[in-house]
Amino acid sequence: MKHYMIIFGTRPELIKMFPIIKECQKHAQRIKLTIVNTGQQKEMVDILLKEWEIQPQYDLGVMKDKQTLTNLTINMMSTLEPIVKAENPDLVIVHGDTTTAFVASLMAFYQQKKIAHIEAGLRTGNKNAPFPEEINRQLVDRVADYYFVPTQSNKENLEKEGIQSVIKITGNTGIDTLRYLDLKRTIAEEQRQILVTLHRRELDVEKLKKICIVLIKIAKKYPDIVIKYPVHLNPKIKKVVCSLLANQSNIVLTAPLNYLAFQQEMMNSFLVITDSGGIQEEAPYYKVPVLVIREVTERQEAVTAGFLKLIGTNEQMLYKNVVTLLNNTDEYEAMRTVESPLPFGDGHAAKRIIKCLLQEV
Repeated sequence: MKHYMIIFGTRPELIKMFPIIKECQKHAQRIKLTIVNTGQQKEMVDILLKEWEIQPQYDLGVMKDKQTLTNLTINMMSTLEPIVKAENPDLVIVHGDTTTAFVASLMAFYQQKKIAHIEAGLRTGNKNAPFPEEINRQLVDRVADYYFVPTQSNKENLEKEGIQSVIKITGNTGIDTLRYLDLKRTIAEEQRQILVTLHRRELDVEKLKKICIVLIKIAKKYPDIVIKYPVHLNPKIKKVVCSLLANQSNIVLTAPLNYLAFQQEMMNSFLVITDSGGIQEEAPYYKVPVLVIREVTERQEAVTAGFLKLIGTNEQMLYKNVVTLLNNTDEYEAMRTVESPLPFGDGHAAKRIIKCLLQEV
């Protein structure tokens, strides 16, 4: 029997590891599975663990009040090391570009364990955008042994960096999760809802204030639309957003939504405004246009295909693009009904990944 250890700590990681966990469980006679939750986003992860009836063997709770990235890295490394030594897995599986993924892969490398990187090969080419994720994923890819990439361009990124190990194009496991959910719209077709999520470190307070002012301007110009904004728990973001947007009647501020509720809001939306990475993959699945509030994206395939528009952090560009999509049906339908196939896969990535690993490890 092979022993795989899956390590995650944030909600996006769990969302995309969920299909991997389920696929491993289908092969219980061949795979012993150990699940480790570092607790990097404890509250949000715990909700999903309960919803999906996943019970990690280890729940580490590494976060501390006012903890720096340096302290988090040290704390996580020292906490994970004895677990990997005791469990002695054949393979450590990490996902994406979080501090959890980086630290777990580095620690596994130090223990001379094989490492599989799910969602490998994403790049913006700018080490500070997103920060620290761009460097995290590059460092994971320096020590990994098996690379499971969503797209052909991700594979090419790795090959350009001289990686010679096993690289498999599988699609994105996040699409597997959406396929599993199989959601349907729950509001009237004529209701136009704009969903907003903003949380990146690159979006400083002054830029966020200007974007909030644009949202107010849009809300007043189009009183029939509803702008829904689940506000990130980051105190700086929360303070700015709540102080500026709380009194506009058709802007609805909420606490962060659980995953299923958020997916339903996205499915119901006319348009998404975001700086999130995962949403750039998910919204096209629902045929919802996306305006990306970032200067660069590691999901360029979706921009090229026409599912996303990369508009930067300039508030005037945001206003112009939102107004265009609200007023111009042809422009809107061009984004909503892109003829290109979804760039991030068909919802069967996990099956391909586990099939490959059972052959390789």
